[in-house]
Amino acid sequence: MRRSAIQRQADELKARVRKHADRRDEDFRVGVEIEVCLLDGRGRPVDAGPVVEALQGKHDVDYEYGMSQLEFKTEPVPMDGIEGLNLQFEGFIEDLEKAVNRVHGRATPVFLGANPSPHISEGLITDKPRYQRLARWQRKIPDIEMDGQKFKAVQVATAIQGFHMHLQGRNPGFTAAMFNHILNLIPSVILLGANSRLFAGRVFSLHEPRLFMYDQSEQQNSGFPGVARYLEGVEDYIDYITSRKPVVAKDYFELVKERHDDARIRLNTGFYRVETRVMSVQPTPRTMMAMIEFFIGYLHRAIHEGRALRPLATVREERQSVVRSGFNAQTHLNVVDTAKSQVATAQKGLLDLGIKPQFLGVIERRIENRNTAGEHVARLWQANFDGNVEETLQEVIADIWDKTKNNRPIS
Repeated sequence: MRRSAIQRQADELKARVRKHADRRDEDFRVGVEIEVCLLDGRGRPVDAGPVVEALQGKHDVDYEYGMSQLEFKTEPVPMDGIEGLNLQFEGFIEDLEKAVNRVHGRATPVFLGANPSPHISEGLITDKPRYQRLARWQRKIPDIEMDGQKFKAVQVATAIQGFHMHLQGRNPGFTAAMFNHILNLIPSVILLGANSRLFAGRVFSLHEPRLFMYDQSEQQNSGFPGVARYLEGVEDYIDYITSRKPVVAKDYFELVKERHDDARIRLNTGFYRVETRVMSVQPTPRTMMAMIEFFIGYLHRAIHEGRALRPLATVREERQSVVRSGFNAQTHLNVVDTAKSQVATAQKGLLDLGIKPQFLGVIERRIENRNTAGEHVARLWQANFDGNVEETLQEVIADIWDKTKNNRPIS
């Protein structure tokens, strides 16, 4: 049987991986991608295109699936420059506010992962070929349901945003180890970094509705990676990706990108990177930095001390429970105790790297207070809602935007 173009490409990547087995880059470089949506004074989505154009040249920004969305990216930075990510994010927020005010007047940027606007529709899809191809596929998927309310699958991606972190490892073996240990962190990261429960004009009961909706809207073509066992190397990951049926992908790199897994290995540069997708967009730069410290510190310590990996079935079960119930998740282990232990490991790992933890306290306080940005938003809505959705929506996003601009973490 003739090999497909994707399979030939996969074989070439495997050859490159074997060639780079003894490579020695830095242990970690870190970059982020942050997605934002724009709402007007009545809570309706606003076209982000003019804002993207206004910011291009000064920041690495791009269009997203939804017309009201935009994405901000940073290049991976070394450990001795990690504090610069906080400054980059602060600078982006300052310039974003100026651009939005200049282009749209009263529009407000929203960094909450789940778009709170009740005005979501298929008409919000950005007019780009890749997005339109995805939309044609999603129109064939049955409606999804959350707390008794139904949504069309094709609408979901226009109304949720993500925060992605790229960790660049020193060689293929180290990268595979990062991927494995990141899977062990996923339930805790969802617990502590949940996005807003306010979506489409109402508060939902799930602790992390964004992930639940994404998983359902792509017919499980996203979520916890469907690996049968932990990776022995990057070649195992390449086999996992090529075992999946393409949706609209024409090459291996598109095949990786269209799988919205919690973690995925990216081979589309000359380096080896793991991308995580479960983290909250976060309403403040400091909270973003806290999550970055959590990942880096834990991975360094866990990999170098050869920490045992938990059974994949256990991690999957915890993920599902935490997505639904958060701090009240019922599993055979206490998810809060697991998170505490992993944060303690992260502290040790940062010190091993010569990094004094500056932001990790945000996560420690969240554990102590059993709180997240998502819970904060839900409480705000419940305290202020008087039957007027537009008015309450403005009160909530104004509170969050104020915290974002002034870098005051929710903990």
